[in-house]
Amino acid sequence: KALEVFGGMKRRGVEPDTVTFNALISAMEKAPGGSQWEKALEVFGEMERRGVEPSTVTFSALISAMEKAPGGSQWERALEVFGEMKRRGVEPDTVTLNALI
Repeated sequence: KALEVFGGMKRRGVEPDTVTFNALISAMEKAPGGSQWEKALEVFGEMERRGVEPSTVTFSALISAMEKAPGGSQWERALEVFGEMKRRGVEPDTVTLNALI
């Protein structure tokens, strides 16, 4: 459903911002049937292509989505995302660090 709303926003010419992308990535984490972490990564890729700067919340949601992956945690990918976060100079918070545990 979140992806449908996002598609409608784009069709109406509404430019998504960091908050929009964070909400969408978070929705992928909480999807019925389990985290859709791969879609969350796709959303993150679109965010980057549009030049929208990710925040601590963005990276925390991505890491959490990977941590909750159906069939087992994608912890290696979560660590890669954490590394990217640090390379970009985005400071982790308690939520980020808890998701990594």
